[in-house]
Amino acid sequence: MAPPLPDISAMKLSELKSELSLYGVDSSGFCEKSEFTSALQHARDTLPRPSTSYREVEAPVEDKKKSSSSAAARSKAKPSSSSASALRHCSSGGSNHAAPPPAPTTATTPPPASAAGGNDMKKLLASRSPVTALQQIREHPSERVVGERSSSFLPGAPFSFSLKGSTFEADCAIIRVPEGVCWILNSASVERKSMETFLMQKGSIGVSLKISTEENPTLLPVWTFDRERSKSYTVSDLGIRVAGPRTVRLMAFMEMGFRSGATVDLNVFGNVRLDTDKF
Repeated sequence: MAPPLPDISAMKLSELKSELSLYGVDSSGFCEKSEFTSALQHARDTLPRPSTSYREVEAPVEDKKKSSSSAAARSKAKPSSSSASALRHCSSGGSNHAAPPPAPTTATTPPPASAAGGNDMKKLLASRSPVTALQQIREHPSERVVGERSSSFLPGAPFSFSLKGSTFEADCAIIRVPEGVCWILNSASVERKSMETFLMQKGSIGVSLKISTEENPTLLPVWTFDRERSKSYTVSDLGIRVAGPRTVRLMAFMEMGFRSGATVDLNVFGNVRLDTDKF
């Protein structure tokens, strides 16, 4: 029976990174521990358990040093094949005859790994590296996290995420796209009932989908659901394609004349696939 997995909440950051690497999940873009724990929990729930022993995550460094030193001691104690053959020759042929020199061998060096093989390994790693989406909802002005929405999507999967509307940029959703993977955002929508309820409030204007990237950190509006477009609750021709490694911020910005506290969820859809420009 497989040994029980360690409790994620009690694991150190280094242990979280080690176990994510066993699943082939790229965690180099993660900043907060909650991102590591969320990604690891999703990997355990959705990915097959790696064949590599989990003792690589749990075993202390001293145990690894002991195992390597004991292996080195065994290799020194075991006589080489050439020494054993020389001893057999001396015992059979007598002490007056020297052992014949070994037959000359031609030294061969292993061929370097082909570029195709290296590309296959990168492709395999990319196929197991999910796009992650994380939105932390904070209490203002204390900035205390009061809610969280997170999902991860492997290449080949459709992408769908519900953005909670806000007027604060700190409530953006963080989309992390690993190397070799493409994230495509095709459409966005709002629910008819919640949108109509929001527009009935005095001073409300609409909900804007905003996006920013590492190259341009300013949140810029891509589409706005407003009073004039109240009959259209879906836009389906966004065509935004992002190749990793990249970090993107998405926001559902509540356009209102005054702060009422009402929000509308803005749903975004697309897909995740391997970067065809690299593979």
